[in-house]
Amino acid sequence: MEDGILTQRKGQIHTKGEEPFSINCDKESLAGAVSQRACVFCGSRVVLYPIADALHLVHGPVGCAAYTWDIRGALSSGPELHLLSFSTDLREKDVVFGGEDKLYRSLIELVDRYGPKAAFVYSTCIVGIIGDDLEAVCKRVEREKAIPVIPVQSEG
Repeated sequence: MEDGILTQRKGQIHTKGEEPFSINCDKESLAGAVSQRACVFCGSRVVLYPIADALHLVHGPVGCAAYTWDIRGALSSGPELHLLSFSTDLREKDVVFGGEDKLYRSLIELVDRYGPKAAFVYSTCIVGIIGDDLEAVCKRVEREKAIPVIPVQSEG
């Protein structure tokens, strides 16, 4: 661990070849972009969530949306659409038969209801496993609703 940053993170990361240790959740982490030891999806929400006038839709189980809702306690001096948490709430049937139609219908309903300036659609681990084409659905809604609909490929 000769790198200064790695030295500062000693006790928070494990380096191959060093003595193993337990990571405890009751001690402070070194500040960083995502220091909560979370998944890629969580990291993408942390980065994009402060865009307050956009719709943020989680394509996945409701638990993923609940886990990351208001993750940064983002404040806004204007729009507060980001304070609402939306999920396609994928269930067993959606995993077996695919969730693209559910995603499309959810996006149309939310764009019509809230009129966002843009939409971010986050994929979760299960979406990567079942192979839903997030990009195709986002492009379709973007054409139909004339707003940017950005797929955030954040499985894993």
